[in-house]
Amino acid sequence: MKILLATLIALISVSAIAQPTVAGNTSPLADIVITLPKNSITLTGTASQKNPGHPILDTTWTKISGPAATITHSSNRMTTTVTNLVAGTYVFILTATDKQNSASSTVTVRVLPGTLPIQLAYFNVTQGAGGINFAWRTNMESNNAYFILQKSIDGSNFTDIARISSKAVNGNSSTALDYSFEIFGTVVKADMNNLLLVIVLLASIGFINKLKKVYKALVLGLACFFLFSCSKSVTAPVSTISSGTEYRLKQVDIDGNFSYSAIKVIR
Repeated sequence: MKILLATLIALISVSAIAQPTVAGNTSPLADIVITLPKNSITLTGTASQKNPGHPILDTTWTKISGPAATITHSSNRMTTTVTNLVAGTYVFILTATDKQNSASSTVTVRVLPGTLPIQLAYFNVTQGAGGINFAWRTNMESNNAYFILQKSIDGSNFTDIARISSKAVNGNSSTALDYSFEIFGTVVKADMNNLLLVIVLLASIGFINKLKKVYKALVLGLACFFLFSCSKSVTAPVSTISSGTEYRLKQVDIDGNFSYSAIKVIR
């Protein structure tokens, strides 16, 4: 009985050991896009174990998908360098191991060809009376398919607004091309005529009832004419575009590769 109890206690203590906590990232961003001829990247990571009796024994960087590349000092290093990268998408994983458990974290690196699919002259976002205006120009397009306008209200999660096809013939152009797009807020007409008419008529009932029928008709006619001629129709936005919303332009080429513009913020 004592042996069984000791075994049970040992099993409980083993199951209570926490797994290592691991985080991996590229330098300086978590997931990054680079453009050839740059063909190297620095990978950094952290690993910790809350249980002091089970320290981290090994950390290893490995490539789990993507074209060929060279990882220098892959073992027992939190920081390593990857060289000889080529165009494509890579996924690297940092694995930390203690006496009994292991945990991992992945990092994505996209390497674009040396020739960018477009040369973006500018990307402007302005807010007008009716909504948001987008305008951008490309000085050159190569193998370009389309653009996607995106927005984010939290600074990290972007959603698509619209897709705009490339104006370049077959996706190729050596001359400047201008693009624009508008988002209009939904509006509703809030006509104040009826409301004002009801208020005035209700307030005047006591006075009108004291008059003769002829004068009643005259007063009502004058009141209606005055209200309908002097009141104004007000336009009230229903879904306003909040300040602080972030916008960016996503460019997608014919092969499915994509890149992003700088983020613009409406204040």
